[in-house]
Amino acid sequence: MVRRKDDIQRALTAFDGRRVAPLKDAVGLPLTPEAETAILDALAGPDQVGATWMVKALAEAGRLSEAQLAEAFANFPKLTEPDAILHLLQSVQYAPGAAKPYLPDFVRLAGSDKLFLRVWTFDAYCRVAALNGPMADVTARIEQGLTDRSKAMQARARALAREFGVKVQQKS
Repeated sequence: MVRRKDDIQRALTAFDGRRVAPLKDAVGLPLTPEAETAILDALAGPDQVGATWMVKALAEAGRLSEAQLAEAFANFPKLTEPDAILHLLQSVQYAPGAAKPYLPDFVRLAGSDKLFLRVWTFDAYCRVAALNGPMADVTARIEQGLTDRSKAMQARARALAREFGVKVQQKS
């Protein structure tokens, strides 16, 4: 059994903005290429929260190619819903190279008044910056994150420090 384009549209229509069961069900089976395209086509429209949730779920499962994630990331400038932006930011870890062109968007999003957008923008920025050159910038950003007043930002900075092998100063 596979999910088709109309299955995706039905799931997006059934999604109430909270309960993800219809979305989870839709991506729980293999997708036809038309179904994958339907998800990507829905990213910048009124179903962007549900569609980006699907992209994130598929990325986490390793079911989207880097090219498909690049297509998804191309929607960063068009997204208007904080949850949709968050889902794509959380997907950057699966294909940071595909997110390189959107580094300016990450810089813009870093000033968000939504804590989780700031935290995941920080994560996406560090991952893309690590591909762009010297680790000194990434190390400085991680050290800055460790001193942030937000415990969530500190936790993300610690996780990135471990992942990138950044030695952090222990507070005395």
